[in-house]
Amino acid sequence: MADGHGSISSAGLLANRAPFRAPSEASGERRAVWEGSLPPWLRGAVFRTAPARFTAGSWESDHWFDALGLLFSFSIEPSGATLRWRELNSAFAREVREGRFDRASFGTRMRRGFFEKLRSPAPAQTDNANVNIVPRGEALVALTESVHELVVDPETLSVLREHEWHDELGAMASLAHPEFDRAKGRWVNVGTALNGRPALVVFEHDVDGRARREVGRWHPGRVPYTHSFGLTERFVLLIGHPLTANPLTMLFSDRGFIEHFEWDRSAPTRLAVMDRSTGAVREVSAPGVFVFHTIDAFEDEDGHVVLDVLTYPDTSIIETLRTDSLARATIDLSAKPERWRIAPGASSVLVEPLGTERFEFPSVDRRTDGPRRSLMWGANVTLDGSNSRSRLVAVDRRGGAAKSFAQEGMVYGEPLFVGRPGATEEGDGVLLSVGSHTRESRSTLAVVDARSMELVASASVDVSLPLGFHGGFSRERAER
Repeated sequence: MADGHGSISSAGLLANRAPFRAPSEASGERRAVWEGSLPPWLRGAVFRTAPARFTAGSWESDHWFDALGLLFSFSIEPSGATLRWRELNSAFAREVREGRFDRASFGTRMRRGFFEKLRSPAPAQTDNANVNIVPRGEALVALTESVHELVVDPETLSVLREHEWHDELGAMASLAHPEFDRAKGRWVNVGTALNGRPALVVFEHDVDGRARREVGRWHPGRVPYTHSFGLTERFVLLIGHPLTANPLTMLFSDRGFIEHFEWDRSAPTRLAVMDRSTGAVREVSAPGVFVFHTIDAFEDEDGHVVLDVLTYPDTSIIETLRTDSLARATIDLSAKPERWRIAPGASSVLVEPLGTERFEFPSVDRRTDGPRRSLMWGANVTLDGSNSRSRLVAVDRRGGAAKSFAQEGMVYGEPLFVGRPGATEEGDGVLLSVGSHTRESRSTLAVVDARSMELVASASVDVSLPLGFHGGFSRERAER
């Protein structure tokens, strides 16, 4: 799309540039043939959601996180792989195509008239669920940082309905990073309650997702921006880094959600440790850094609570992911891994480095008991137009040794660890990652040995898939 001077806008540039460009068709299906030796036990489907459409009519996304969502999946069978994709049929997408821009999104401004603000001081929230997609019962649920969650048919990728909770907690914007408690068979997540006394509310629910049970509330005063959290057997770890907002500033506003938050460079991070059985909270101090993603959390044999995180020195990463920067600058999407160790009775964390390899989109092998887990995987991504590139990395947290996988001309995103059934050793399995070619209209599902980081097999299709954030793998969703 051209701006008022006839040049192509930043959003217009990204719409046609790897690794952000999307399929030309709103939905479709392509068959791919495997190259290499597919492990005989690897059957199922990879599901992902991603920001894909940066323009729609006269609307343009100002931030990567706000581009209209695309759902896609790769089914994995011995005879080949099938790619399916479908644009996310959200109310937000329908409205912006009709010229209505009155829903609040992450970093793109709304357009609301005076009387509309009087009628609804707090704007409706986006349902553009382009951050994550998780299984819930027989369906999938697409998520973003909003009160809205969209139920998706795993076969057609069509949006079936908006998910409804049948409980007393009310509407809360929830994180797009729920954690699954394998021992209890429950999902755990965090919501933000802004009515009355602001709080971060920890809740859990069964796999069918009908009703939430409150675990506890943390009242931090000013509300921190929280993207993910840590979960151990006994505790929930809430990261209150010094990027906070007064909820009252969001009333009558046209600004994007994140524009209400202020960074206090002199303040520490407040780490809330919530007891899952009582809801009791104690706070400890951590470095004043910014965290998108936690890597891992567990309790060790000495009674320490351990949280592994990916840190940035400040919030400049949020600004660099605006469309203007993405279209015109070189951006390294990678963070520093650190271990925050909380000793019994301590008032602050002990910080330990976890090697020198920087990355994002972390993954671990959760079949292994927490204190014995040493491996972590991620993607080191550099965004620079046709020179964009990435490496999938494997890091030993105990010694810091790293291995990597890369292919010329390909930008791979989040690696999903899938363990070999029956395996007892950590890392015995593969990484699944979807990559986009920087110059050709081609995408690849790569199967990489998780310990050697060597390519095992791959399936390519002549379709451009945009770099996204998160998704999952389901063994039960093999093509029928």
